[in-house]
Amino acid sequence: MSIVSDAVKKLEDRVFGSGCDDGTVSLKKMSEPEICPYVKGECIQALYGGKICEIVTSYPLEAVTKISFMYGSPLYSPVQRSAACAIVNALSYFMCFTRIARACEKSSHENCLNELKEEIKGKKVYLNGTLPGLYDKIKDNVVDSVDLADIIIVSGDGLFDEEKLAITEENRGRKRLIFTGPTTAGICIMENLEHWCPYGRK
Repeated sequence: MSIVSDAVKKLEDRVFGSGCDDGTVSLKKMSEPEICPYVKGECIQALYGGKICEIVTSYPLEAVTKISFMYGSPLYSPVQRSAACAIVNALSYFMCFTRIARACEKSSHENCLNELKEEIKGKKVYLNGTLPGLYDKIKDNVVDSVDLADIIIVSGDGLFDEEKLAITEENRGRKRLIFTGPTTAGICIMENLEHWCPYGRK
């Protein structure tokens, strides 16, 4: 069972009997999104119960599906994991488990980066995901080997992509993992993982 599948099971347990499982989630691509400046990918909007969340993924999709599609599913493909993550975010936001639904405004970008730099000061960092915008800003901290890293920063693709997900799971409990951006908010709430998105919007 992957981190994503485990988070889905925990969400299922938390909302059991609430009737939310019967709800429908709409997933659609956004044409001109404001995404986290650290990541690269396509933005998917998840709409549930009048609430909207956004994720960024290298495995975009559009669909209308029920919450229960995820339950008991092995979520083998990156597209399935992207969908599941979007749904976990949307339902977690709807149920007020998390208050982060979208990326921060541009006015917050500098503060977020400065605070993150302070958090990783003097540490070696491995970037596990699609994070070109962050790499450019913290080059001096970045290492090419997981084994050399003190901290692994994980974006959504660190949960979706097969190889990157394996790195995330192999190092959980072994190294400090910091999950970043709105994309990973729901999974982090369910799995009690460290999450970095101090200025994410509702």
